[in-house]
Amino acid sequence: MVRTVKASLFEHHVELRDVRLNGSAASYVVADTDTYNDVDLIFGVNLSDTDSFKRVKEAVGDSLLKLLPQQVSRARLRGRMMVDAYVNKMVKVDQGSDCWSLMSLHNEGGCNVELKFVDKMRRQFEFSVDSFQIYLDPLLYYKSHSNVKMSKTFYPTVFGVSLYGDFEEAAGHLKEHLIDTVQPEEIRGGGLLKYARLLASGYKPLH
Repeated sequence: MVRTVKASLFEHHVELRDVRLNGSAASYVVADTDTYNDVDLIFGVNLSDTDSFKRVKEAVGDSLLKLLPQQVSRARLRGRMMVDAYVNKMVKVDQGSDCWSLMSLHNEGGCNVELKFVDKMRRQFEFSVDSFQIYLDPLLYYKSHSNVKMSKTFYPTVFGVSLYGDFEEAAGHLKEHLIDTVQPEEIRGGGLLKYARLLASGYKPLH
């Protein structure tokens, strides 16, 4: 799916910088946590053009159309119809230091997939335990340019960062179920709910 969306962005002339795994799925990769809620993907894009948000939406619609099973007839289907059918939440923010859009794909049989297209975003995490991002570009490049199968001993190297600042410290908080953050005054929306969810899951404040 990621490769399909990436290709569709290129076809719709949306400049793409990188692709990252974010949120609880990234935390799962970093510390092998018990589970993850959704699959959050960040596409770093250029949204400076006046119609760039529209082109991103069209790219997602075309991607969903391409991902339909082969036996499904596409004769009367259009990308916008796929967006209406499969996207259960859309957000567009274009104000000051924030310029991004979100499309959440509903999956009745499992995790939802959230596609976030970010030009700039003032704050991308609430707490240290959800501050991880895994850059997927080396993996995507390998899958597109190599016929050699990956194994436990042969695979492309991806790298991760913690927007909290100190990767090892944030990973330690995740493993030890501790809650910490930096510059809490910058957290906008959802921070209190996330804090309550962490407490309910057995996490404890660091200080």
